[in-house]
Amino acid sequence: MSALLLVVFDGLRPDMIDARVTPNLVRFGAMGTRLPFARSVFPSETRVCTASVTTGCHPRRHGVVANRIAHPRGGEAVDTGDAARLRRFEDEIGAPLVEMPTLGERLAAAGRSFAVLSSGSTGQTYVLNPRADALGQITLSAHGVHACSAAGRKLLDKLPTPAKPAPDRAEWIAEAFRTQFLPEAPDATVLWLCEPDTSAHYGGLNSSAMQAALRRTDAAFGRILDDWEAGPQRERLQIMVASDHGHTAVTGHRSVGLLLAGTPDSSRCTLVSGSSGGIVVPDGDAHRIVRLAEWFTRQEWCGCVLAAAAADAAEGVLSREVALIEHSRAAHVLFTLRNDENGTLEDGRLEIGAGTHGGLSRPEMRTVMMLAGSRIRRGWVSDWPAGLPDIAPTMLALLAVPGGGEMDGRVLTEAFADGAEPAENRSPETWEASAAGYSQVLARVRLGRHVWIDGAERYGI
Repeated sequence: MSALLLVVFDGLRPDMIDARVTPNLVRFGAMGTRLPFARSVFPSETRVCTASVTTGCHPRRHGVVANRIAHPRGGEAVDTGDAARLRRFEDEIGAPLVEMPTLGERLAAAGRSFAVLSSGSTGQTYVLNPRADALGQITLSAHGVHACSAAGRKLLDKLPTPAKPAPDRAEWIAEAFRTQFLPEAPDATVLWLCEPDTSAHYGGLNSSAMQAALRRTDAAFGRILDDWEAGPQRERLQIMVASDHGHTAVTGHRSVGLLLAGTPDSSRCTLVSGSSGGIVVPDGDAHRIVRLAEWFTRQEWCGCVLAAAAADAAEGVLSREVALIEHSRAAHVLFTLRNDENGTLEDGRLEIGAGTHGGLSRPEMRTVMMLAGSRIRRGWVSDWPAGLPDIAPTMLALLAVPGGGEMDGRVLTEAFADGAEPAENRSPETWEASAAGYSQVLARVRLGRHVWIDGAERYGI
């Protein structure tokens, strides 16, 4: 019976894979199947992406619609990076944060074992398997005991104390898998590595600090590969490598809150901002939503603008539906900051030259996806579309566990040694909205009922 290991390199852009810095990722790519068309989801933020990985669904269904979510009671943006805050949030709203079944739940129902090992934030780790304690499953976090499940805490007591710097955490969690899990791997494991994302944010995109962190993380992954190839798990364990989003560089800053302050329609609204952001309008007033959305289209610093379906009268504005994020928790007006070939503007504390993400630009939406193992085609490069929601149904298919058909994602059968390429024809889809001096275009790709966002751009002014 097969087992599966999913290794996620947070923030790894495909063009960062290079023989000089990531020789082990290059080696792994040659072992099996690569999917160069892999795409993220919108917003291309880590916890949103994490929920799509574990549910196989787009944000419109799983409900984790941003890294910071406006509280339904108003006046606060909830930080999804903090596991303790997420537990309180669930208590306050009387509902789960992740609204679709996760990998942990589906595997438990099938009597299969599952483990999460993460050096990402405590909130990111929680989103991967919110019911780990109830299901008796292992969640092991490099942030320590407060971010582990009960089963993970027992294991943590046997391990050396993880260091705080992000590259150390990534290396520590990879070593924990190699030494404690690989010899008798669970049926499914998610190993989430926080690099190169953290070093790109705080050391600079493609800086020496980011390159050094990525080199160390690749080496830690290489030790797992060495043991896997030489050990008894070589036939049983299939490995999938992915990233959750890409990166673009910060080229300047805009304080959206200050710029909005003089607009009467923003009164009592909740603003959530960053490289992309949103505004929640009290009572969902459609007229105010239209006016605010159109205000954004008139700002030279703004990129794409999307609004709730009820505000379809807004000129130049796309519906949230086309970005697959039409959900009650999503802000009524969503926006990205303007980007070009050099990078993007940002509303936050990251420095010029830092890596950032969350928007719809192609560098942010491009992700890594590769598979290798005894059941995977060797030396194959797929030209079929793929993305984060395809990870969970593909894992379940390889494990012969039901549930993938209920997900938004597809099974990547073209990567299987005994699989077939999709029977449907792919078709491009384009949405364009224009106003005076402003236009935006969002591109998607469809394959039957499955759809992926390719990216979006703003033109004009």
